[in-house]
Amino acid sequence: MKDSLSTFFCILLTIALVAGAVCIGAVRGWHGEQVAALEAVSVGSDLSEPLHNRGMDAANLAVVASRHLTAKDPDVVLLQQSYFTICKTNSSAIERAQADAHISIAAASLAERLPQLASVQASQRDQAYITALTRTLSQPTTFAEDYATALEDYNTRLNSSLTGKLAMLLGVEPIPVTAGGN
Repeated sequence: MKDSLSTFFCILLTIALVAGAVCIGAVRGWHGEQVAALEAVSVGSDLSEPLHNRGMDAANLAVVASRHLTAKDPDVVLLQQSYFTICKTNSSAIERAQADAHISIAAASLAERLPQLASVQASQRDQAYITALTRTLSQPTTFAEDYATALEDYNTRLNSSLTGKLAMLLGVEPIPVTAGGN
């Protein structure tokens, strides 16, 4: 009787330890996956490198435009603010996506306005810069869509796997795609 009771408690303890290990592993693993999804667009990541380059081009366009417009011109200010938002290490993905969209808007506006100015027409160099930069920057990018895809992929995997469902029961939540998560 004593041996069977001891064996029963050992088996019960083993089951409890295995269940605890599976639960802890699920939570830690999915939390790591969540962090990886949120960091997919962090400064320095592969997904954000083209955006960083775009921010640098926006800063260059702002410098060229400010030679012909006032420094307080709304498009010049928008380009400068977008550059700072994109290059800041603590800006969220949503802030960076909005800055990306603002760059396209400001560049399109400057593409229409700057070539009309006499000071731009007098400078071949600035005409070349303005043409190249506004053509590139006026085109929208897929940054926001790529980020949303990364979040949706995480959420799909979380909701479709057994360990993901277990992790959700233990407090790991899907990342809200529309709210931006990061």
